[in-house]
Amino acid sequence: MSSQDDMRQRYWIFSMDKLREIPPALSIKQPWADLILRREKTIEVREWCPDHRGPLLLHVSGTLDWKTVELLGYESPLTLPRSGIVAIADVKEVIEFNSKSWIELRPKHRVIHPPVREPLYGLILSEVIPLRKRVQCRGKRMLFPVPKDAESKLHNELRDLQLF
Repeated sequence: MSSQDDMRQRYWIFSMDKLREIPPALSIKQPWADLILRREKTIEVREWCPDHRGPLLLHVSGTLDWKTVELLGYESPLTLPRSGIVAIADVKEVIEFNSKSWIELRPKHRVIHPPVREPLYGLILSEVIPLRKRVQCRGKRMLFPVPKDAESKLHNELRDLQLF
């Protein structure tokens, strides 16, 4: 069994039954999305409290976070995927950060600077499964439904991963 098959099997057993509908998406700038895909970042930070647990599509924004690109030393940031859905993950829980948890969880959220605004929330992401092909679509702020013109391609990608 390949590592991707093993990962898919764990996701299937622990995270969810087969999807009945396409889950919502969350848009994330690069290189943050790349860190999530490489499992180097397991908490996504937001200024609003998401009322969502369970399957979540990860959309990469068309915008790069250039300060983070430079800080993390990305040599070819323009080669990172952008403007589309690239993975599915499981939101295990959402936490509200305080000053202590912000520092303790820094290795998981990877944000170097101290919070500018409070409160901040963290989506605990688990079992991230990359799609085989990026499904191009525009993102939106907050959680958003997949645009109608991308649904069939996304359905095919999820079916190929045996999630639909």
